[in-house]
Amino acid sequence: MSAKEFIDRRVVLEAKRLLVHGELSAARCAAELGFDDAANFAKFFQRHTGSTPGAFRALARPGG
Repeated sequence: MSAKEFIDRRVVLEAKRLLVHGELSAARCAAELGFDDAANFAKFFQRHTGSTPGAFRALARPGG
Protein backbone atom coordinates (compact mmCIF):
# COMPACT_ATOMS: atom_id res chain seq x y z
CA MET A 1 0.00 0.00 0.00
CA SER A 2 1.37 3.40 -0.94
CA ALA A 3 1.57 6.29 1.50
CA LYS A 4 -1.13 8.15 -0.47
CA GLU A 5 -3.47 5.17 -0.31
CA PHE A 6 -2.87 4.84 3.43
CA ILE A 7 -3.65 8.53 3.99
CA ASP A 8 -6.73 8.38 1.75
CA ARG A 9 -8.07 5.42 3.71
CA ARG A 10 -7.56 7.27 6.98
CA VAL A 11 -9.31 10.37 5.62
CA VAL A 12 -12.25 8.23 4.43
CA LEU A 13 -12.45 6.54 7.82
CA GLU A 14 -12.51 9.89 9.63
CA ALA A 15 -15.07 11.25 7.15
CA LYS A 16 -17.34 8.28 7.82
CA ARG A 17 -16.97 8.81 11.57
CA LEU A 18 -17.86 12.48 11.28
CA LEU A 19 -20.84 11.80 9.02
CA VAL A 20 -22.31 9.03 11.16
CA HIS A 21 -21.57 10.24 14.68
CA GLY A 22 -21.54 14.00 14.22
CA GLU A 23 -24.08 16.64 13.36
CA LEU A 24 -21.79 18.59 11.03
CA SER A 25 -22.90 19.23 7.48
CA ALA A 26 -20.96 17.54 4.70
CA ALA A 27 -19.45 20.94 3.88
CA ARG A 28 -18.29 21.38 7.48
CA CYS A 29 -16.88 17.82 7.49
CA ALA A 30 -14.97 18.74 4.34
CA ALA A 31 -13.48 21.76 6.07
CA GLU A 32 -12.59 19.72 9.18
CA LEU A 33 -10.75 17.24 6.97
CA GLY A 34 -8.78 19.92 5.16
CA PHE A 35 -10.68 20.11 1.88
CA ASP A 36 -10.86 23.60 0.35
CA ASP A 37 -14.18 22.86 -1.31
CA ALA A 38 -17.15 20.68 -0.34
CA ALA A 39 -17.49 19.54 -3.96
CA ASN A 40 -13.92 18.18 -3.92
CA PHE A 41 -14.69 16.33 -0.71
CA ALA A 42 -17.86 14.85 -2.19
CA LYS A 43 -15.97 13.64 -5.28
CA PHE A 44 -13.18 12.19 -3.13
CA PHE A 45 -15.68 10.46 -0.83
CA GLN A 46 -17.71 9.02 -3.70
CA ARG A 47 -14.59 7.81 -5.53
CA HIS A 48 -13.44 5.93 -2.41
CA THR A 49 -16.77 4.65 -1.10
CA GLY A 50 -19.14 4.54 -4.08
CA SER A 51 -21.58 6.77 -2.20
CA THR A 52 -22.09 10.48 -1.69
CA PRO A 53 -21.57 11.80 1.84
CA GLY A 54 -25.29 12.50 2.24
CA ALA A 55 -26.36 9.07 1.01
CA PHE A 56 -23.76 7.38 3.23
CA ARG A 57 -25.01 9.30 6.27
CA ALA A 58 -28.64 8.42 5.54
CA LEU A 59 -27.89 4.71 5.18
CA ALA A 60 -25.42 4.45 8.08
CA ARG A 61 -27.49 6.12 10.75
CA PRO A 62 -30.10 4.16 12.70
CA GLY A 63 -33.40 4.15 10.86
CA GLY A 64 -31.62 4.98 7.59
